[in-house]
Amino acid sequence: MGPFLTVFVPAYNEQHNLAHCVEVVIAKFGALHVSVEVLIVDDHSSDDTGAVADQIAVEREQVRVIHHEQNGGIGAAFHTAIQHATGEWLILIPADLALEPSDLRRYIEAAPQADVVVGLRSDLSDYNLARKLVHETNIFLVRRLFGTPLRQFQYISMYRMQVLRSLEVEYWRSAFFLAEILIKARALDFRLVEVEVLYAPRLAGRATGAKLRLVFLTLWDLFRFWLRWVRLGPEKASKRFRP
Repeated sequence: MGPFLTVFVPAYNEQHNLAHCVEVVIAKFGALHVSVEVLIVDDHSSDDTGAVADQIAVEREQVRVIHHEQNGGIGAAFHTAIQHATGEWLILIPADLALEPSDLRRYIEAAPQADVVVGLRSDLSDYNLARKLVHETNIFLVRRLFGTPLRQFQYISMYRMQVLRSLEVEYWRSAFFLAEILIKARALDFRLVEVEVLYAPRLAGRATGAKLRLVFLTLWDLFRFWLRWVRLGPEKASKRFRP
Protein backbone atom coordinates (compact mmCIF):
# COMPACT_ATOMS: atom_id res chain seq x y z
CA MET A 1 0.00 0.00 0.00
CA GLY A 2 1.40 3.39 -0.99
CA PRO A 3 1.61 6.53 1.14
CA PHE A 4 -1.41 8.70 1.73
CA LEU A 5 0.30 11.79 0.34
CA THR A 6 2.98 12.59 -2.22
CA VAL A 7 4.65 15.89 -1.38
CA PHE A 8 6.00 17.21 -4.67
CA VAL A 9 8.82 19.73 -4.25
CA PRO A 10 9.86 21.45 -7.51
CA ALA A 11 13.43 22.66 -7.16
CA TYR A 12 15.32 25.02 -9.43
CA ASN A 13 18.39 26.64 -7.85
CA GLU A 14 17.08 26.03 -4.33
CA GLN A 15 20.21 24.69 -2.67
CA HIS A 16 19.76 26.97 0.36
CA ASN A 17 16.08 26.17 0.95
CA LEU A 18 15.65 22.53 0.03
CA ALA A 19 16.93 20.68 3.10
CA HIS A 20 14.95 22.90 5.48
CA CYS A 21 11.79 22.46 3.40
CA VAL A 22 12.03 18.67 3.44
CA GLU A 23 12.76 18.53 7.18
CA VAL A 24 9.78 20.75 7.98
CA VAL A 25 7.41 18.85 5.68
CA ILE A 26 8.34 15.43 7.06
CA ALA A 27 8.11 16.66 10.66
CA LYS A 28 4.76 18.41 10.23
CA PHE A 29 3.02 15.57 8.41
CA GLY A 30 4.59 13.07 10.80
CA ALA A 31 3.02 14.96 13.71
CA LEU A 32 -0.32 14.66 11.90
CA HIS A 33 0.24 10.88 11.48
CA VAL A 34 0.12 11.21 7.70
CA SER A 35 2.23 8.79 5.68
CA VAL A 36 4.16 10.73 3.02
CA GLU A 37 6.69 10.40 0.28
CA VAL A 38 8.64 13.48 -0.74
CA LEU A 39 9.27 13.68 -4.47
CA ILE A 40 11.90 16.29 -5.37
CA VAL A 41 12.10 17.24 -9.03
CA ASP A 42 15.38 19.01 -9.74
CA ASP A 43 14.63 21.07 -12.84
CA HIS A 44 18.19 21.08 -14.22
CA SER A 45 19.47 23.53 -11.60
CA SER A 46 22.68 25.41 -12.26
CA ASP A 47 23.72 25.42 -8.59
CA ASP A 48 24.16 22.50 -6.15
CA THR A 49 20.44 21.76 -5.78
CA GLY A 50 20.78 18.34 -7.44
CA ALA A 51 23.58 17.24 -5.13
CA VAL A 52 21.73 18.53 -2.07
CA ALA A 53 18.61 16.63 -3.14
CA ASP A 54 20.54 13.40 -3.65
CA GLN A 55 22.11 13.71 -0.19
CA ILE A 56 18.69 14.25 1.38
CA ALA A 57 17.44 11.09 -0.34
CA VAL A 58 20.36 9.12 1.10
CA GLU A 59 19.50 10.32 4.60
CA ARG A 60 15.70 10.09 4.34
CA GLU A 61 13.99 6.93 3.09
CA GLN A 62 10.77 8.85 2.35
CA VAL A 63 12.55 11.02 -0.23
CA ARG A 64 12.97 10.33 -3.95
CA VAL A 65 14.70 12.58 -6.46
CA ILE A 66 14.18 12.97 -10.18
CA HIS A 67 16.58 15.08 -12.24
CA HIS A 68 15.47 16.81 -15.43
CA GLU A 69 18.07 16.81 -18.19
CA GLN A 70 16.94 20.29 -19.22
CA ASN A 71 15.03 23.09 -17.54
CA GLY A 72 11.32 22.89 -18.29
CA GLY A 73 9.72 25.07 -15.63
CA ILE A 74 7.34 24.21 -12.83
CA GLY A 75 4.69 22.84 -15.19
CA ALA A 76 7.10 20.27 -16.63
CA ALA A 77 8.10 19.31 -13.09
CA PHE A 78 4.42 18.91 -12.21
CA HIS A 79 3.97 16.52 -15.15
CA THR A 80 6.93 14.50 -13.90
CA ALA A 81 5.45 14.38 -10.40
CA ILE A 82 2.11 13.06 -11.67
CA GLN A 83 3.89 10.28 -13.54
CA HIS A 84 5.95 9.17 -10.53
CA ALA A 85 3.69 9.85 -7.53
CA THR A 86 2.52 6.83 -5.52
CA GLY A 87 0.34 8.63 -2.99
CA GLU A 88 -3.45 8.80 -2.90
CA TRP A 89 -3.09 12.58 -2.84
CA LEU A 90 -0.49 15.02 -4.19
CA ILE A 91 0.42 18.45 -2.88
CA LEU A 92 2.89 20.89 -4.43
CA ILE A 93 5.07 22.47 -1.74
CA PRO A 94 7.59 25.05 -3.04
CA ALA A 95 11.17 24.63 -1.82
CA ASP A 96 10.79 27.97 -0.01
CA LEU A 97 7.63 26.55 1.69
CA ALA A 98 5.57 29.72 0.96
CA LEU A 99 3.16 28.97 3.81
CA GLU A 100 3.11 28.74 7.57
CA PRO A 101 3.97 25.04 8.11
CA SER A 102 1.42 24.58 10.90
CA ASP A 103 -1.30 25.34 8.33
CA LEU A 104 -0.56 22.08 6.50
CA ARG A 105 -3.05 20.49 8.87
CA ARG A 106 -5.83 22.51 7.22
CA TYR A 107 -5.33 20.54 4.00
CA ILE A 108 -5.49 17.20 5.80
CA GLU A 109 -8.58 18.20 7.78
CA ALA A 110 -10.40 19.24 4.60
CA ALA A 111 -9.47 16.11 2.62
CA PRO A 112 -12.41 13.85 3.62
CA GLN A 113 -14.89 16.35 2.13
CA ALA A 114 -12.87 17.21 -0.98
CA ASP A 115 -11.26 15.99 -4.17
CA VAL A 116 -9.15 19.14 -4.41
CA VAL A 117 -8.25 21.28 -1.41
CA VAL A 118 -7.59 24.81 -2.71
CA GLY A 119 -5.31 26.96 -0.59
CA LEU A 120 -6.10 30.66 -0.26
CA ARG A 121 -3.01 32.80 0.25
CA SER A 122 -3.42 35.19 3.16
CA ASP A 123 -1.69 38.26 1.70
CA LEU A 124 0.42 39.71 -1.09
CA SER A 125 2.87 41.57 1.12
CA ASP A 126 5.91 40.69 -1.00
CA TYR A 127 4.26 41.61 -4.34
CA ASN A 128 5.08 44.89 -6.01
CA LEU A 129 2.32 46.86 -7.74
CA ALA A 130 2.87 45.16 -11.11
CA ARG A 131 2.65 41.64 -9.64
CA LYS A 132 -0.47 42.56 -7.68
CA LEU A 133 -2.07 43.83 -10.89
CA VAL A 134 -1.21 40.61 -12.74
CA HIS A 135 -2.53 38.54 -9.82
CA GLU A 136 -5.86 40.36 -9.59
CA THR A 137 -6.31 40.42 -13.38
CA ASN A 138 -5.77 36.67 -13.56
CA ILE A 139 -8.38 36.03 -10.88
CA PHE A 140 -10.87 38.35 -12.56
CA LEU A 141 -10.44 36.72 -15.99
CA VAL A 142 -10.69 33.15 -14.74
CA ARG A 143 -13.80 33.86 -12.68
CA ARG A 144 -15.48 35.85 -15.45
CA LEU A 145 -14.65 33.58 -18.40
CA PHE A 146 -15.17 30.21 -16.72
CA GLY A 147 -17.86 31.09 -14.18
CA THR A 148 -16.00 29.65 -11.22
CA PRO A 149 -16.63 31.01 -7.71
CA LEU A 150 -13.15 30.12 -6.45
CA ARG A 151 -11.30 33.06 -4.96
CA GLN A 152 -7.74 32.10 -5.95
CA PHE A 153 -6.14 29.76 -8.49
CA GLN A 154 -2.33 30.00 -8.27
CA TYR A 155 -1.44 29.04 -4.71
CA ILE A 156 -0.87 25.67 -3.01
CA SER A 157 -3.56 23.05 -3.65
CA MET A 158 -3.78 19.38 -2.70
CA TYR A 159 -5.24 16.98 -5.28
CA ARG A 160 -6.56 13.44 -5.23
CA MET A 161 -4.52 11.56 -7.80
CA GLN A 162 -7.83 10.37 -9.24
CA VAL A 163 -8.50 13.97 -10.28
CA LEU A 164 -5.11 14.47 -11.93
CA ARG A 165 -5.51 11.21 -13.85
CA SER A 166 -9.01 12.12 -15.02
CA LEU A 167 -7.95 15.20 -16.95
CA GLU A 168 -5.18 16.35 -19.25
CA VAL A 169 -2.84 19.05 -17.95
CA GLU A 170 -2.31 20.77 -21.28
CA TYR A 171 -1.00 24.23 -20.47
CA TRP A 172 1.98 23.25 -18.34
CA ARG A 173 4.34 25.55 -20.26
CA SER A 174 2.73 28.57 -18.57
CA ALA A 175 1.45 29.38 -15.08
CA PHE A 176 -2.11 28.82 -16.31
CA PHE A 177 -1.86 25.07 -15.63
CA LEU A 178 -2.73 25.52 -11.94
CA ALA A 179 -5.96 27.33 -12.79
CA GLU A 180 -6.59 24.87 -15.63
CA ILE A 181 -6.66 21.94 -13.21
CA LEU A 182 -9.18 23.64 -10.93
CA ILE A 183 -11.41 24.75 -13.81
CA LYS A 184 -11.47 21.26 -15.31
CA ALA A 185 -11.93 19.52 -11.97
CA ARG A 186 -14.99 21.64 -11.22
CA ALA A 187 -16.42 21.03 -14.70
CA LEU A 188 -16.04 17.27 -14.12
CA ASP A 189 -17.98 17.54 -10.82
CA PHE A 190 -15.09 16.94 -8.47
CA ARG A 191 -15.44 18.55 -5.06
CA LEU A 192 -13.32 21.67 -4.52
CA VAL A 193 -12.93 22.97 -0.96
CA GLU A 194 -11.11 26.20 -0.10
CA VAL A 195 -8.96 26.62 3.01
CA GLU A 196 -7.33 29.84 4.19
CA VAL A 197 -3.58 29.52 4.66
CA LEU A 198 -1.08 31.95 6.15
CA TYR A 199 1.50 32.92 3.53
CA ALA A 200 5.19 33.00 4.48
CA PRO A 201 7.66 34.90 2.23
CA ARG A 202 10.83 33.15 1.08
CA LEU A 203 13.92 33.58 3.24
CA ALA A 204 16.58 32.75 0.64
CA GLY A 205 16.97 32.63 -3.12
CA ARG A 206 14.89 34.32 -5.77
CA ALA A 207 11.46 33.50 -7.17
CA THR A 208 11.47 32.73 -10.91
CA GLY A 209 7.77 32.83 -11.82
CA ALA A 210 7.20 36.54 -12.50
CA LYS A 211 8.90 36.96 -15.88
CA LEU A 212 7.03 39.11 -18.41
CA ARG A 213 7.22 36.39 -21.07
CA LEU A 214 5.54 33.94 -18.69
CA VAL A 215 2.79 36.45 -17.93
CA PHE A 216 1.93 36.84 -21.63
CA LEU A 217 2.13 33.08 -22.23
CA THR A 218 -0.23 32.50 -19.32
CA LEU A 219 -2.77 34.95 -20.78
CA TRP A 220 -2.42 33.35 -24.21
CA ASP A 221 -3.10 29.88 -22.79
CA LEU A 222 -6.05 31.16 -20.75
CA PHE A 223 -7.76 32.58 -23.84
CA ARG A 224 -6.92 29.54 -25.98
CA PHE A 225 -8.60 27.27 -23.46
CA TRP A 226 -11.59 29.61 -23.12
CA LEU A 227 -12.19 29.48 -26.88
CA ARG A 228 -12.31 25.68 -26.73
CA TRP A 229 -14.47 25.86 -23.60
CA VAL A 230 -17.02 27.96 -25.52
CA ARG A 231 -16.84 25.76 -28.64
CA LEU A 232 -17.06 22.32 -26.98
CA GLY A 233 -18.73 23.07 -23.67
CA PRO A 234 -17.20 22.69 -20.19
CA GLU A 235 -17.35 18.90 -19.85
CA LYS A 236 -15.91 18.00 -23.25
CA ALA A 237 -13.24 20.67 -22.98
CA SER A 238 -12.17 19.27 -19.59
CA LYS A 239 -12.00 15.51 -20.19
CA ARG A 240 -8.71 13.78 -20.74
CA PHE A 241 -7.74 14.09 -24.38
CA ARG A 242 -7.10 10.87 -26.24
CA PRO A 243 -5.78 10.99 -29.85
